[in-house]
Parts: sequence; structure tokens; C-alpha cells
Amino acid sequence: MTTSYNEFLREYHMKGSEKADGYSRSVFVGLEPYERDKVFDLLLTELPLSAKWLFFLDPEKATPVVKAEEKVLRGDKYNRTFMLQENLVEFTGDLVFQTRMIEDYPNYVDYLRPEVVDAIGRTPINSSVVRFFQQVILTEADADAVARAARRLLAAMNIPRGTDIEKDTYKKLERALRNDDTQAKLRIFAKLELQNDGIFPTSDN
Repeated sequence: MTTSYNEFLREYHMKGSEKADGYSRSVFVGLEPYERDKVFDLLLTELPLSAKWLFFLDPEKATPVVKAEEKVLRGDKYNRTFMLQENLVEFTGDLVFQTRMIEDYPNYVDYLRPEVVDAIGRTPINSSVVRFFQQVILTEADADAVARAARRLLAAMNIPRGTDIEKDTYKKLERALRNDDTQAKLRIFAKLELQNDGIFPTSDN
């Protein structure tokens, strides 16, 4: 067996915080064909957490498997189905899965919602994503999810942070988006949208 395969097995059997750190990319490089098949099968047991590694290992083989798993897990508020959807967006380019991420957001248990916000933020930015961030900022009760949506929105709107003045402006905007003043948030949305008019495609494009 190759060194890569032995190292993969070592990482596969890790527990606790070490396991949470995920795999090293190097364990998937240099595998023999029969080892790749074994690794793929073992990664299947760890879906949805292992989705990105399935695609890294064999994107053609991974696509139908991950699509099937997404259908099974969708609607389970305790499962990280958004990980499957995020990787399907990345590796297939199909924004249907981005739409599903946004649609499914309210169904997730509270502690997963901040992760969903970040996952959506890693997909292509378009008007649907911007509206999603705005909706979270306006209506979400979880402070962590709101904070992440605020940062993701400002990044999507290309708010600079290069100079001290820009950093100060950014911090003021972030604080305002995280507070309880709905009218202030709406004014910021309007200003940001005016500055970025026409930049964002719709999710159908």
C-alpha cells in the first residue's frame, strides 16, 4: 500500500478535535487505482462532511452520488445538507443547488444557521444571494448568523478596508447592520445597492 493510503486511513480513524480538522490534501495524491476506489467508499460513509474530498478524488463519480444524497438529506434540519449543495454548485456550476441552500435556510436548527450563511457566501454572488444576506440581517434572531451575513454582504458589495478611514467606515457599517435599528439597516441596503447597481446577475443567469 502507498504512503498516501496509509496516511488516509490514519486520518480517517481519528477522533474528536483531530478528526474535526479534516483531511490533508496530500493523502489523496499518489493513490493506486484500487486504493482510490477504497478511499472513495470510505468517504461515502462520512457524507455530507466529506463531499469536497469526493469531488477532489473523482468529480465525475462523485456528482451522481452527492446529488442522490442531497435528495435524501434535504429537509433534515440537523444534517449539513448545505455542504452537499455547496460542492454541487462549485463542481457542476448548477445554481439550482444554490437556490435550494437559500430555500432550506429557515429549516435548519439554530446552531447550523451561521454555517449555512457562510456556505452560501462561498457560492457565486448574485442578486438572490444579496437578498438572502439582507433577509438574514433583518429577521434572524441568532446574532452569529446576523454577524456573518453582515460581513458577507459587505464583502459582496466590495466595501474596501485598505486604509484606516476605510476600515473605520467598514466597522461602522458592520455595527449598524448588526444592531436592532431596522430603518438604519434599510438605509444602508439602499445605499449599497445604489453603489453596486447592475453588478449582480440574477440566479437564473
